[in-house]
Amino acid sequence: MTELIRHGLRLAAALLVLIGAASPAFACACCTNAGQRNVATVALDSGKRQEIESLRFSGKATLFTGEGDVEGIEGIATPSGSYEFTAKWLDDRLVLSFRDKTGHTGALALARPNTVSVFEVDPRDRPDRGHGPALYKEWKLTAPAAGSGVFRPGIAPRQLLTLILQGAGNSCTSADDFSHWTLVMQGPKANYTLFGDLVTTK
Repeated sequence: MTELIRHGLRLAAALLVLIGAASPAFACACCTNAGQRNVATVALDSGKRQEIESLRFSGKATLFTGEGDVEGIEGIATPSGSYEFTAKWLDDRLVLSFRDKTGHTGALALARPNTVSVFEVDPRDRPDRGHGPALYKEWKLTAPAAGSGVFRPGIAPRQLLTLILQGAGNSCTSADDFSHWTLVMQGPKANYTLFGDLVTTK
């Protein structure tokens, strides 16, 4: 009986050692490393779709003009520097609705693509707080552009609409990592950029 007890104690001790050795691996599944870089185009699987669809957009959007004037933007019937803004998934499309201060409205729709472009990189300007540096992140969704209202003049063949989600975090990306969005219209008839914030819990 004594030998059986000793054997049991040795087995328990071995299990504790194994658990202790495994814990750092589990703890660091999401850790990052200095110089880490991940640039790829991957399938928009159910996990990524769930994170994207759970994002909440703030109610304001800004039209990028740089050093130019709002009136110089092509592809928008009545361009405005700022908009009230909502975003909602309808079936397989993200519908982005805009209203300027004079009441002009329009919508841009992004069909859910089959892939997402992922850019995650250590910018090497952020401290390591024990689990590696925070990565700068972008997820990009691109599809043929569709639009209505004030955006209708810029809709044509070969026009592409790209939604860029921007943020920071560790190697395990979730919706909470993203804090900003940028929407880029590109093509032969219209080229402009809108941007705004995401509502985060961080």
